[in-house]
Amino acid sequence: MTDVYSGHSQFILLTDNRRRWFDGRTVFLITVISLPIIVFCGIYTIILKNNESLLYPKSYGKVPSLWTNRAKIYTNHPKTYPKNNEIHLFGAKTFNQIDDFKLVCYYNFPTDDFNTLQPKNIDPFLCTHINVGFANVYNNTLTLDVSQLEILKSVVGLKKINNKLKILISVGGAGNDTGFAEMVLNHATRKLFIKSVLEHVKIYDVDGVDLDWEFPNQEPHHDKYQRMHFTQLLEEFRATINKQTRHKFMVTIAAAAPPFLVDNCYDVSYINQFVDFISVMSYDYHFYSKITPFTGLNSPLFQSSQDKGYFTNLNINYTTHYWILKGMSRDKIIIGLPTYGHTFRLTNNHNNGLYAPARGYGRLGSDGFVDYTQTCKFLSMNQISPVFDMEARSPYATKASEWISFENEQSLSFKAEYVRDQQLGGAMIYSLNTDDHMGACKIDPNIHNEPFPLTKKVREILDRNYSLF
Repeated sequence: MTDVYSGHSQFILLTDNRRRWFDGRTVFLITVISLPIIVFCGIYTIILKNNESLLYPKSYGKVPSLWTNRAKIYTNHPKTYPKNNEIHLFGAKTFNQIDDFKLVCYYNFPTDDFNTLQPKNIDPFLCTHINVGFANVYNNTLTLDVSQLEILKSVVGLKKINNKLKILISVGGAGNDTGFAEMVLNHATRKLFIKSVLEHVKIYDVDGVDLDWEFPNQEPHHDKYQRMHFTQLLEEFRATINKQTRHKFMVTIAAAAPPFLVDNCYDVSYINQFVDFISVMSYDYHFYSKITPFTGLNSPLFQSSQDKGYFTNLNINYTTHYWILKGMSRDKIIIGLPTYGHTFRLTNNHNNGLYAPARGYGRLGSDGFVDYTQTCKFLSMNQISPVFDMEARSPYATKASEWISFENEQSLSFKAEYVRDQQLGGAMIYSLNTDDHMGACKIDPNIHNEPFPLTKKVREILDRNYSLF
């Protein structure tokens, strides 16, 4: 019998089996490695196409309401501006130097519990403009109750002492703007509202109206032409003003800060033609909510190195240049500066920096809002030295589980200087009521405390000829 040699065949068979095993393992490894990349690319593509819903959900707008509750916050993807704060895109124009800056101060109608400041205690020379709020839109007309009208008359009386002071009626405000949507709907209802404003200008000797609608084109199930109707309202206001010979008056708006709201709510280049100026609500960038359960600065001037993602957009510098980029004139931009703070209750007392986990509002103030007098007393009584974030130009303070973002004279000096350096229209204070209007703050017992220290510091920087004493 002849022996059959089969070694080579067995070797080929073994090699084929190993090759098939190796090829299968390679395919498996490639699949495992590439699958996360494919998923990431898919998610990233979706985010680029729908950044509103994924990057900053609409539920972020469900924030606590109190007397200073302001904006629903949305943003686009972060962008980086040069360190000199200038934009060199789309043919940005040079600007003229301006000598005079506005200081627009909001004054809320006093109540028994909050906003106890009375008109007689307001310095007539402190602000260039006082916005008295808030009036309602009811049956398509500007409406104030009897007690509000009496307060308005008292504030207007300050013009007898300072005839350069301008008094405006502010209409709406957060949670108080339900009448806007119906009023702007057609020409007839807008005309009725403008007529009611003109009547108040004539009867009560006010200098104009400030429209604080938060926000056009934003509420659920709104009319899809709402933004256009709001622009038409401003255009019709300007046409009415131009026809006046004896009763010229101003029309201004309180405007959102986050880029998504700017894009969604305003026809900026058109609005620029019709308003005297806009007061940008450049605060409430960070506050406690169940969706944002971590600490943050109320009104940072610049981006912090700890800001990530959409939070890099939440600062005054970004907001300012975004409005300019969209077509608003520099000298019509009034930067909002808060005199109130936001409080947080820390989850871990030892983890107490920016973006530290929080489990609720702080005990100070009410529903996360605290005025400067309370903040100042808290710092003084507990001998707390605030932390000043030099990147953001904003302070915060912490004691045990309490964490407060607030403004002080140092931070507002930086922000007022920014207004000067950028040649903007001026600064807006929200509000006189939440400044230390009684001069009760006693950080240094050897120094006599003046009322309105925060507002006075801003005024001092904007007006080099203004004396604090």
